Amino acid sequence: MIYELREYAIKPGCLEEFVRFLDEELLPFQASKGVRVVGSFTVSGDSGRYVWIRAFADEKERERICQAVYGSPEWKERFGPRCEQLMEAQGIRVSILEPTPASQLQ
Repeated sequence: MIYELREYAIKPGCLEEFVRFLDEELLPFQASKGVRVVGSFTVSGDSGRYVWIRAFADEKERERICQAVYGSPEWKERFGPRCEQLMEAQGIRVSILEPTPASQLQ
């Protein structure tokens, strides 16, 4: 199992709208493509940051699912443009995490 930690810088004043958009629209869409969301978070004391974690069996599954999500017409026509409206253009950081033997997430 691998985990993908995604950190986003959100445009000023847009965090509440971004969270609502993800919770009500984007996360269900991604789940329909096979994405498993482990958690989604705002950052205490930082009104411009959103963090979420996705889980994949391995890198091959991650690549397949990402292609299904980001290559889809829905992403290109609806979800991608909406994310661009709410997120800072250079504000995306993605890290691939591998659990250590003692991790509760395996």
